[in-house]
Amino acid sequence: MKKALFLICFWVVNWSFAQLSDTTPSVMLKSYVQKDRILLRWAVNTPIEWQKANQKGFILHKILIKKDGNFLENPEKQTIATLKPDKQEDWIDFIQKDNYGAIIAQALYGESFSVEQDSKNGISKIVNIAEELNQRHTFALFAADMSFVAAQKAGWGFIDTDVKAGETYIYQVEVLGMPEIESSAVMVGLSDVETLPKIHDFTAIPDDKKVLFSWGITYLKDIYTSYIIERSENGTDFQSISSTPIVDMNGTSKKQMFYATTLETNDTPYFFRIYGINAFGEKGIPSAPIKVQGVSATTAVPRIADYNFINDGVELIWEYPKEAEKATEKFELWHNTKEDANYQKVVDNIKKEDRKLIYRKLSASNYFKIASVDKQQKRHFSHSTLVQPSDSIPPARPIGLQGKIDSLGVVTLSWKANTEADLAGYRVLRANTDKEEFVDIFNHIITENTARDTVSFSLSNKKVFYKILAEDLRYNRSPFSEVIVVEKPDKNPPTAPIFNNFTTENGKITLYWINSSSDDVESYTLSRREKGTEKWQPLQVFHKETNTFIDENTEGGKMYEYLIQAKDKAGLWSSADNATIIIKAPIRADKVIKSVDFVADRNARSISLFWKYQKNAKVTEIQIYKNVKGTSPSLWKVLTPKQQHITDKEIHINTIYEYYFLPSLANGKPVEGEKVEVNY
Repeated sequence: MKKALFLICFWVVNWSFAQLSDTTPSVMLKSYVQKDRILLRWAVNTPIEWQKANQKGFILHKILIKKDGNFLENPEKQTIATLKPDKQEDWIDFIQKDNYGAIIAQALYGESFSVEQDSKNGISKIVNIAEELNQRHTFALFAADMSFVAAQKAGWGFIDTDVKAGETYIYQVEVLGMPEIESSAVMVGLSDVETLPKIHDFTAIPDDKKVLFSWGITYLKDIYTSYIIERSENGTDFQSISSTPIVDMNGTSKKQMFYATTLETNDTPYFFRIYGINAFGEKGIPSAPIKVQGVSATTAVPRIADYNFINDGVELIWEYPKEAEKATEKFELWHNTKEDANYQKVVDNIKKEDRKLIYRKLSASNYFKIASVDKQQKRHFSHSTLVQPSDSIPPARPIGLQGKIDSLGVVTLSWKANTEADLAGYRVLRANTDKEEFVDIFNHIITENTARDTVSFSLSNKKVFYKILAEDLRYNRSPFSEVIVVEKPDKNPPTAPIFNNFTTENGKITLYWINSSSDDVESYTLSRREKGTEKWQPLQVFHKETNTFIDENTEGGKMYEYLIQAKDKAGLWSSADNATIIIKAPIRADKVIKSVDFVADRNARSISLFWKYQKNAKVTEIQIYKNVKGTSPSLWKVLTPKQQHITDKEIHINTIYEYYFLPSLANGKPVEGEKVEVNY
C-alpha cells in the first residue's frame, strides 16, 4: 500500500476508544442494543499491544447467562467469532468510499504514518504525538469510532443477530495467544435497549457573518463520539454545515464544546439544530431548532465563556473586547429559571473592567445573561447560558393523584403539577390487580398533569390500580406516587376502625388497627398524606380480616398522617373522625446496586463478577470486600463507577468465597451494600 498522508481537520468532542489511557494492557469492550441485534466494539488500550493483537487476532466468546429472568445453572461458553483485520488487498475498494477506512488501512499496513501539522485549523491542539506507532494507534481507534463498518473490517467490531428477547448474554473478547493482555466482558440483552438522548442546551452566539455554537458534553461523553450541526433557512429543510462529523480532541477536561461557522449575510435568519452519533454509527434525536441571525461588527456583545461551581454558588466568566469599554457604562447580570423572555436583573452596576462574578442564589435550573450597558443606556445581551448544579436530584414525588371512571370505562386521572423548572413530564403506570406488575400505559412521558385511560368491564377485576412518576430533562425519575384504586361506584355507614399501635423499623412503618364491629363490611382502605397537606392518597384496600400494614414507600424524616376507613357492601364509608394517626417515617438507605452476578470458571481458574447500578445513580466509587466464608472480610478492590466487571484469579478450589459490594454516592447519602457467595 502506498504511503498516505492524512490531513485531518476537526473541532471539539470526546473519543470513546481513541482516548484510552489505562497503562495496563487490556481489551476495552462496549455494547449497543438495537431492536433485534447486539452490536459490539472493542479496542486494545496500548499501542504496542494493539499492533501485536492485530497480528494475532481476537476471539469473541458468548455465554447465555439468564433466560426469562432466571440464571442458568450451567451456562455454556461458546466461541462465536475469531477476527483479524482484512488483508491489505481487501481494503483497496473499500477505502475509495470510506475515508475513515482509509485511515485504518494506512495505520495497519502503511509503510509510514504521519499527520500534517496545520496551525490554521488547530491540528497542533488536537494531537502532539511524536512516535509513529502512537499515531497509528490513536488515529486508527478514532477512525473506528467514526465508522463502525470500518471497525468490523479491521476485526474490532461484531454484530450478533443470534439473540432472543428474554435472554441475557455475557460477551468476552480476548487476544489470541496473548494472556498478558487482559480480556474484557460485558453483560447485555435485548431488554437493555436505550434511546439516544436529545441535546437540550444547544446555544449560539452570533457575530458579524459568523456564529459560535456551544453545547454541554458532561453527560454525553460516554454516549456520543461525534456530532452533526444542520442548517435551514425555513426551519424545516435541514442540511449539514460540515462535510465530516464534529469531533472533540480535548478529552474529559471540558464541560462544553464549541464550533464556529460563517453566515452568508447578517440580514437572513437561519435555523440550526444538532444531533449526536455514537461509536456504532447510531444517530440521536435532533435538538430543537434555534434561530440565529448575524450581528453588526460594530456592536460589542459580551459572551459567557465559562462557569465554575464555588461552594453554594457559581462563578460566571465572560469575555468582552477591551477596546469597547470606552463606550460601555457597566455590566448587568440577568437570570431566569426557564429559557423564555421573562429574565430578571439580579446584579446591577458591575464594573465595566470586570470579567467575572460569583452568584449564590441558584435554582435547580439557571439561565444567565450578561448585559453590557452603553453610554446611551442601551443594553446588549449575551446569549443565555444554562447552569444546573448537581443535576442528579430527581423531581419530587407527584402528589394528589386522583381517578374516576365513567359508564363507558374511560378513566380520568389528575394530580398536582410538579414545579421543577427542568421537568420533562410524567409517566403513568397501571395494574389490573394489586398483585400484578405495573406497566407504562403510554410508553412515553406526558406533559400535562391529567391523563385518560380506557379499561374493559368484561375483565373479572373490579378495580384498577394507578401510580405515576415525574421525569426531568436529564432522565432523573422521581419516586412513584401513592397507588390509587379506581373502582365502580357501588346508606348506614359502618362503625369506624381505629388505630391501636404502630412500629417503625428498617425504613418501614407497620400499622395496627382494630377493625369495624359492623358485619356488612366489605373492605378497608388505608390512606396516607404528608402532614400539612389536604389530599389523602390511598395506600391499600384490605379484606375484613386484615388489621396490619407495612408501608415501605416512605421518605425518611417526613411526617405522614394515616387514615383507616371501612366500606360496606353498599359503598358507604365509616367516619374519618378519630380514625387517623400521625407517624414520622424512619430514614432508609438508598438501594444503588441493581444486580450482582458471577461466573465461576474452573477451567480458567477464575471467578468473574458483574454488577449493574440503578439508572441515574451517581456513584463515585465502589469498594469490594472479600473473605473466605467463616472469616472476617477485608478490603479487596476500590473501583471507579465505569468499572462494572472484575475477575478474581486469587482463589482456591473447593472454597466458598464471599464478596461484599459497597458503593459511594456523590451526595454522601447512605446506601445498601450487596453480598454474593461463590462456591468455587
